[in-house]
Amino acid sequence: MKVSILFGLLIASSIINAQENNRKSNSSISINFSSVPLMSTSAGDTSFENAFSITPIIDLRTKTGWGISYAPSIVTSGLHPGIYMHTVSAGYERYGEKNFDLAFNYNHFFFTKNEQVPYSPLNNEIYFYLNYTKSLLQPVLASSIGFGIDTSGGASNSVHDIDLVLGLNHHFNWEDKGIFSSIELTPSLLANIGTNGYFSFLNNSKYLSHSNQFINYVKNGNGNRGRGRGRGGNNNASSTTSASTFSLSNIESALEGDFIMGSFTLRPNGSLFFPTGSNSNGIFGYCQLTVQYHF
Repeated sequence: MKVSILFGLLIASSIINAQENNRKSNSSISINFSSVPLMSTSAGDTSFENAFSITPIIDLRTKTGWGISYAPSIVTSGLHPGIYMHTVSAGYERYGEKNFDLAFNYNHFFFTKNEQVPYSPLNNEIYFYLNYTKSLLQPVLASSIGFGIDTSGGASNSVHDIDLVLGLNHHFNWEDKGIFSSIELTPSLLANIGTNGYFSFLNNSKYLSHSNQFINYVKNGNGNRGRGRGRGGNNNASSTTSASTFSLSNIESALEGDFIMGSFTLRPNGSLFFPTGSNSNGIFGYCQLTVQYHF
């Protein structure tokens, strides 16, 4: 794993040095509206349903792209509404460059004691994103390496998950459209490949963290499905341990928009997921909206 991380950082550094565009990066505050699965128990039966989630974000970033951010995530319904996770990130992001969009970050998730949110032992993530923007169909490569300590079974075990995204997208741009100074739409076709050992909030596995259909993917515990209580962290029961193989999870069709008006950006996006292999249990999707202010 250390070799993979070092290799990714070396690639990122070489790309940064090759950039010729001097577009300034800005700090921002934003708020994201999305969903998170919550456990529901009725007559001894456990199920999961999607709940509304709000995440305010403050991102402090230098002109060169380095920065840190903080984001508390709040669930607005269920038996225990309130903050279920704090996320602190540090790293590098540059978008709208001459040849590449690039990001690499370390993210740490601080889970609270909201037992309705599925348990995840993965509270660390190393994230890498690269989009080559000079061709008509623009290749996308993204990776998430998640790791942490699983204490749900009474013992402490080091665990990890790896998620990889490969695909193509294209950016459509329009200038000075009505009240917007710029509009950009980006359709994508992506393959999500991962180990999916555990429920997680990794950047590349939103088909887990944004949908109650995550139980069709997770190999160890399936969100624990209410089989008792685990550690006093964010959730519930103990998980079982099985081999987590690296395999194709689904094909994703996504559409992201950027509607820019002065210092404000309205960013809706949504995805449809087409499960593959043993995960096949119908098409499902999610959508989210981010309102961002640059300063």
